[in-house]
Amino acid sequence: MGEVLGKFLRQGRDGQHKRSVSQMFTQLEEITYFNRSEIKKWYKLFLKDCPDGHLQEERFVAFYTASFQSGDMERKECLAKQIFRTFDRDGSGTVDFKEFMCGMSALLRGTTPERLKWAFNMYDLDGNGEISMQELLHVLKLMYELRSPHATLEELELAETDLRRVADKIFQELDEDGDGNLQCREFVDGLTRMPYLFRMADGRPILQ
Repeated sequence: MGEVLGKFLRQGRDGQHKRSVSQMFTQLEEITYFNRSEIKKWYKLFLKDCPDGHLQEERFVAFYTASFQSGDMERKECLAKQIFRTFDRDGSGTVDFKEFMCGMSALLRGTTPERLKWAFNMYDLDGNGEISMQELLHVLKLMYELRSPHATLEELELAETDLRRVADKIFQELDEDGDGNLQCREFVDGLTRMPYLFRMADGRPILQ
């Protein structure tokens, strides 16, 4: 009797889990740009690497830094942690499948405003809803240094000068209220209208 009851309870739990996963797939179809078949494939891959359904920051950082064969490890880890926090929408310290798919949808298939909003969250290092000049420069320098790991000191100094010019131009054009910080609306609306403000060429910013 006990064995039969145990089997019945396990089947009930399995059924609840399947319904819960199915509901999540339906929700993701509605809020992302992926279809159900794609979502299922992503889910299998996600569970293969994260059997408990949650991606830990340490694992993400290790994977991200390994994807760059060269470059300063401290800088790679710094940028990886910020990208992870951009995926971690609820600030729990882990990324679940829903958060992961929402981030990937914005990055891979999102509209220009959606991609810019994702970028805004990455630049907003302290998560206060604003981007300061210091935050913008910090991330831009990290990105340049990772994409140009063999740059000489002179090249780094020239790049930093260019980066500052780009940052100054962005703030000049987008900081509508002149408070020295960029709000999400200012950042997204401004760069949607004026994408030429900031471009990267071979890992180096250029003004047009």
